[in-house]
Amino acid sequence: MPHEAELPEIGQIFLSATAQDCRVYREAVRDFIHDNLESARIFLQENWAAGGQYVEKVCKRKVQECDAYLGLFGHRYGWTPPLQRRSITELEFRWAVERWGAGEAPIFIFRPVPGSEADQHLREQAAQFHAQMPPAEAEADQAAQREFLASVDQWAGGRIQVFYRSPLQLVGKALCCIKDWDQEVLRNASRGRYAAPGDIPRDELGRIGRDAQINALGPALEAFRDRRSERAAAFLIHGPENHGQLEFVEFLRNWHDEWDGMDVHCGQADEPDSAESLICWACSQLGEPLLGEPTIDALAGLLAVRLAARSVVLILRTAGLEATRLTLFHRRFWLPLQAALAARPPAGRGRLYCFLADHAPLPEPPDAAFRQTGLDADDVDYRQILALPPLAPISARQVRSWLAEIRRSAGVHIDEAGREQIADYATTPNGHPPDVFNRLILHGFWSRAR
Repeated sequence: MPHEAELPEIGQIFLSATAQDCRVYREAVRDFIHDNLESARIFLQENWAAGGQYVEKVCKRKVQECDAYLGLFGHRYGWTPPLQRRSITELEFRWAVERWGAGEAPIFIFRPVPGSEADQHLREQAAQFHAQMPPAEAEADQAAQREFLASVDQWAGGRIQVFYRSPLQLVGKALCCIKDWDQEVLRNASRGRYAAPGDIPRDELGRIGRDAQINALGPALEAFRDRRSERAAAFLIHGPENHGQLEFVEFLRNWHDEWDGMDVHCGQADEPDSAESLICWACSQLGEPLLGEPTIDALAGLLAVRLAARSVVLILRTAGLEATRLTLFHRRFWLPLQAALAARPPAGRGRLYCFLADHAPLPEPPDAAFRQTGLDADDVDYRQILALPPLAPISARQVRSWLAEIRRSAGVHIDEAGREQIADYATTPNGHPPDVFNRLILHGFWSRAR
């Protein structure tokens, strides 16, 4: 039996694909992997806090940091960074090949079977983008993609490319590739036990060490409700990258005591830097797709009807990628929406609560559009975005406190010695996995504790 340390294990996965036409497939793979592999995590590009001018640098660093590369290729070549001859998707593939070199490498290529359901869908998605381009540019994009895929075929000589017919086949084969590479059966045998079957709910993880944010948000919400003339309030979740933004978002999404009787919607727009895309996303969440142009006035009209019956909570998982993303959100979306709602006489007592997650700290000093202190004061201007305290690293004390609390909240009991062991393991950086949340999941205590 090989020693466990000799068996390679995949934790962080770089998923490379053209973002918009492959969006459904990218997100399906991410969600399926997260639901079925405790230790593996996929971070999509929209979760990274970098402006467009830094995408190339950030993507290269991500490839170098991850344990595996997954290429999901359709029929669109995609965006080419300034001063480059290759698209960012091809560059990511080249960086992965350069990093792992020849021979066995954790590089997995997924392609649709020609003529299959998946192939037809990806062709239609790519065609929508090509139709918006000048004919010469559309033809160049298609030719570049054919050339790129031919080079992938050449690289893959002697290796296996994975072909799929449907989204279900794709997610199943992606999971199998990672599990086979990790040699899970051998790992479980060497550990002398089966892997824990269940993950910790992400909303539970989102509570760890977030007293400062929750304690600031509670009074701020009550103060907002006391201001009967105010119709909408926006809150910013922020902090350094990978500091638990997505986990805290899940906590907010499932904060049932606070949102009782309200409509809660969580997700992100196709193009989070675009006000028009945000409007379309919000309208779709309300179940009222727009028939005309995506305007703030149209969204305000739909919201006014909904707010006549109940309050609405909109939670955006990302603020976008542009360096000026927060300014764009405030000036092009939030301020106009505030004004449009204020211009409509309230037909009920419903309010709009908007939450925006950004994967970078708020600059110091913050722009005048943001308020960081006194979020429950009488002089709060709700045209501003109210910034919660920044997300900070999790300490061992905070993990121990959370482990003691989950007996009441989730029925999971762990004795004092167990809490000490788990907290020390979760908060001692060892590079794999790279953050406290993944280390807690990897420990596997959740399903074993009684």
